[in-house]
Amino acid sequence: MNLFQISISDAATFLLILTRVGGILFTAPVFESRNIPVPVKVGLAAALAFIFFPQVGFRFEQKSVAVLAGAMAGELAIGMIIGLAARLIFAAVEMAGQVVGFQMGLGIVSVFDPFTQTQTSLVAQFKNLIAMLLFFSFNAHHLFLGAMAKSYQLVPVAGLNFSSPLSHLMISLAGGMFVLALQIGAPVLAINLFVSVGLGVVARTVPQINVLIMSFPLTIGVGLLALGMAVPFVAEVLKKSFTLMGLQLDALLRAM
Repeated sequence: MNLFQISISDAATFLLILTRVGGILFTAPVFESRNIPVPVKVGLAAALAFIFFPQVGFRFEQKSVAVLAGAMAGELAIGMIIGLAARLIFAAVEMAGQVVGFQMGLGIVSVFDPFTQTQTSLVAQFKNLIAMLLFFSFNAHHLFLGAMAKSYQLVPVAGLNFSSPLSHLMISLAGGMFVLALQIGAPVLAINLFVSVGLGVVARTVPQINVLIMSFPLTIGVGLLALGMAVPFVAEVLKKSFTLMGLQLDALLRAM
């Protein structure tokens, strides 16, 4: 792009590229955090769009503003689909943390999450922070940026096509979120289940013991111990999920 002689076609094409990249950054995991100022996100989106511009062998020649607005809506949809598909892994982590925290008796304990600006479970925030650290340690952001660049090869600018395979794949990814949440929370849930069964047996065999009072510290203590012991297992599950994320993003782009 010649910054001193920008044609209307180049400006419209750059705007479309910026719209797709912005849609990705404002919905993708980690990058969509409200802790990151909006000007920083916009600047990063503009820098990436400037990098991708020479790679896009397309120039938007339409002069109509309505056509340009429709193309921008399509590009925004492409970016949001890519970002939300990657965001499902973190949604599964947060869901697992919510269920595990409730099972441990910490359902009423919530803290202010600076990333989402909402009240969230303490265990969910702990798992989310671990997932964010693993996201960068496993170089999953490289896969994400690679998918962003590859999207212009598989889905041309203003070339969105909502097909039936795309809908089925998105539904499958949403269903996989629940399976992943169950896998992440399974160790702590299983141990807490055994603790509950044990307390039930004690309540039936030794009625003099106040099981209700004893269950609160025991469930929390065993749950925290299981939570710490399950970190390597969770890391392995997330590593496979982040690796699979690259294949899922590629399949999504090919289905568009």
